[in-house]
Amino acid sequence: MINPILASSARRRMRSIRTPILITLYGAMIFAVGLGAAFGAFASSTLSIFAMREGVTAYAAMLAIQFAMILLITLAMTAGSIAGERERQTLDMLLVTNTGSLRIVAGKLLESLGYVALLLVAALPTMCLTLITGGVTLADVLTGALFLLVTAFAALSVGVFASAVFRRTVTATVMAYLIVFFIGVVTMVPLVLGVRNIGSNYDAMFSSTMVSSVAVIGGADGIGIGVNGFIYSPAMGLMALIADQTGLLKSTLMDYSYTMYRIYDYLDFSAIKWENMAFMAGAGLLLDLLAACFVRPREARMRRRSAKK
Repeated sequence: MINPILASSARRRMRSIRTPILITLYGAMIFAVGLGAAFGAFASSTLSIFAMREGVTAYAAMLAIQFAMILLITLAMTAGSIAGERERQTLDMLLVTNTGSLRIVAGKLLESLGYVALLLVAALPTMCLTLITGGVTLADVLTGALFLLVTAFAALSVGVFASAVFRRTVTATVMAYLIVFFIGVVTMVPLVLGVRNIGSNYDAMFSSTMVSSVAVIGGADGIGIGVNGFIYSPAMGLMALIADQTGLLKSTLMDYSYTMYRIYDYLDFSAIKWENMAFMAGAGLLLDLLAACFVRPREARMRRRSAKK
């Protein structure tokens, strides 16, 4: 049976004139970013190594822009989902029906996630332009879209959680952005500590002829901490995805961290990107379950259990 909250919310959103307009504008903006980053590569009648480089750079730019936009858009989409029902005094009417709190959370979340999926589909044709220049495969493009969808799921879950905990839409929205900012800072701590630890023991790890690459990865605590930073941080997960698919960012790291530049070749970005997506999906599910606990007040849950007995 279709979730009634999902069906009602999706019907209301898709009937709005703003939906096709926003989807069109989103697709057009990503097209402008891709074309601006690699106009010469896409418009040229011949391809060169430089053109391939432009196409790959355009792909990375489109991923980064969509990642930033998803974090900005999705939080506002769900931060008022539950709090708005409270303000309109319609949440109590939903709770007295057979619709459980978990179904309410799932309906609100899936409706917004479906809308974000439409935005990503609108951007797929532009991202596939990079297939013309080479350097990126169709599997890479689809994996990038999946990463963005998982990121959207995690961000939407933060918004739903904030909306369930706080009773006012404005408060829930502000707290959702603060939570994401806090998550971004906290998840960078293991990476910073790992890089600092590696830097302090640089001579011992990289100068010794007795240390092989396998021993460095397996035995160096600093690198282990650094890998955890890539897994837990959404932004570093995006970096791992781009590094694995395009091979970019190594020279860029030289300008910011010489230690990260040196350990770049020792990191298994192919595994890290999947582990990062798994972590975000698991964290999102946990937040959704916690949000369902806050939707129905404790007193209402106790009365419901007493009525069943």
